[in-house]
Amino acid sequence: MSPVNHLSRLYGLILESPFPLPGAITLASNFAEPDVIVRWEPETAWREILHTLGGQEDCPRFGKASDGSFCIEFKRAIQFVICPENHFITVVCPVSNLEFAPTVLVGIGMGLLLHRRGVLCLHGSVISINGRTFALLGESGAGKSTMAAALVARGGKLVSDDLAAVRWNGEFYHVEKGCANLRLEETAKNHILGRDRELMTAPWIGKMLWDTTAGNPGEGFLESPPKLDAIYSLGVQAEAEGVRMSAPLAPKQAMRELIGAWYPQGSTQLLTQERLNDILGLAQRIPVAKVSYPRRWDVLPQVVAALIQ
Repeated sequence: MSPVNHLSRLYGLILESPFPLPGAITLASNFAEPDVIVRWEPETAWREILHTLGGQEDCPRFGKASDGSFCIEFKRAIQFVICPENHFITVVCPVSNLEFAPTVLVGIGMGLLLHRRGVLCLHGSVISINGRTFALLGESGAGKSTMAAALVARGGKLVSDDLAAVRWNGEFYHVEKGCANLRLEETAKNHILGRDRELMTAPWIGKMLWDTTAGNPGEGFLESPPKLDAIYSLGVQAEAEGVRMSAPLAPKQAMRELIGAWYPQGSTQLLTQERLNDILGLAQRIPVAKVSYPRRWDVLPQVVAALIQ
């Protein structure tokens, strides 16, 4: 394992890690003391989960180890161990699996850490465009990242992809700067960026990564986290003829949408009353609308126009 450590900023935290974190803002090694330290241990350090809290056969399994640490594991391939104080994450895996670790860590690994540190996280992409910032939520395959890529191609700025870390500052909700890499299927990349555009493929998840800050290292770091103005829940409806956007949902309906989008996906067993109160506050203060459309590429410009109007 290389002794070189990397310092980066992601979701409002400064992290020190033994490998670069994809989509994070790279910092000088002497910039500041880290909030969280990421370290690696070989597979011989695998922790046994004694108290399983969730996880199905084809999903990550998570729970607590004997020392009180929180663990999440993927079919004995990679395990993340979060210490009880939430300032250390240990990546446990064979050296051969280290290439997968950073991509998974900036997603579900950071989602669990942020949840344990009291931050409300949603599964979606966040875009700033035309003076507004909004989150795009929806089930897997609803087109969140594809829609975000189309908005960035129209001049928008990606605040975060896959995970939206939302905080209340006493006056308004804001979104922490997250992963700046958009995860795209090849067909989406071809339609939005062109077939000639070459992108690397993310290990394990099999999607292409578009670094939206390419050529602008550190972009956005000195800016304040943007105020969240709206939330759109995306849904594909095969029979729809065009784009439909609902009026803002009543708080009770909005809360159902937000609970469905809570991150990490598939781990609602971890939802606490405190987090439910956070979701209720968000549903009461931020307009949440549903956007439905057919899965056709010719409709994509219409959806983009509806979102930025």
